[in-house]
Amino acid sequence: LSAHCGMAPRKQAVRSCIGPFPPRLSVLRKPPTVSVNQAKGRMGFLEPALSLVQGKVLLIDSILTSSLALFLYFAPDVVGDFLFRKKTDGVHWHLIRCVGGQLLATAFVNHRLRNSSAIARSVCFLIRIVSGIITLMLIYQCQSQTPMLIEPQTLEYARVASFGIAGVYLVLLICNGWPIGDKFFAENRLGNFLYQLDCLASICIGLAWLTFPQWLLHKQVNVTMDESHEFFGRLMGAYFVSTFCISQHALHWPSEKDRKVVVESRAVCCAAILIAQLWSQKAYHDDWTGNHWVGIMLFSIWTFLACMYTIIAYVPGSKALRAKKSN
Repeated sequence: LSAHCGMAPRKQAVRSCIGPFPPRLSVLRKPPTVSVNQAKGRMGFLEPALSLVQGKVLLIDSILTSSLALFLYFAPDVVGDFLFRKKTDGVHWHLIRCVGGQLLATAFVNHRLRNSSAIARSVCFLIRIVSGIITLMLIYQCQSQTPMLIEPQTLEYARVASFGIAGVYLVLLICNGWPIGDKFFAENRLGNFLYQLDCLASICIGLAWLTFPQWLLHKQVNVTMDESHEFFGRLMGAYFVSTFCISQHALHWPSEKDRKVVVESRAVCCAAILIAQLWSQKAYHDDWTGNHWVGIMLFSIWTFLACMYTIIAYVPGSKALRAKKSN
């Protein structure tokens, strides 16, 4: 109708007054597009530095932990007398020596995996976090239930150290991205079975020592046990529980070399505890009964399985390596 009457449409009239409409703001200001690969490339320069820092931390940890482990293993009487401010017995020394063997295996893992992939290093951090948290629980339980068992100042030092260790490794785990493996080798039935069996054994044995250490020892010893025996028994259980994750995660590690470290570390731990059991049965025979051989037999089986699988794991690897070189 407006066109018929000689009148311009409203839109054209407005344009004639104010000129052409400006282009849209989105056309003028295009946001920069960054691909995922470009973003990774920009942050990739941090990965070598982060890996270097993590490797150095694990190296320092392995040195300090192995030194502490050897001191616990070869001088348990000095450690027990200092902590409990009394003359300790052969049962104390055996439990302290077992804790030293577990710490030695932890130092072995940290040393062997310090320059490995981020997936393997995450397990080292996780072991330290879990053991630090459970140790903190034991310290708080000791402070509230048996405050005079250990010097309060010593417990305070241990509490601060446990908080520091758990905090440092939690930060490293977060910075590492907490990666996990995405591989599963279904054809390796024996290895998968032994990894899962090791994980179950770590949890069950560790929880048993955490829950009722006196019940586990009451028919194996000739001494009257008290809270001091329970403390190191529970500490040994804490370190058993904390190592469950390494066997669980190793099922999905892509590196065969890293998976072998898991078996080797368990062999080191079981062999150290088995030697400690035989040592205690021979050197402290007045404190132990003949029933201690039951525990010795159980750890003999665990040690045998770990050592045998270590041998089996290396034999196929060497054959495959020779075949690859010949090809």
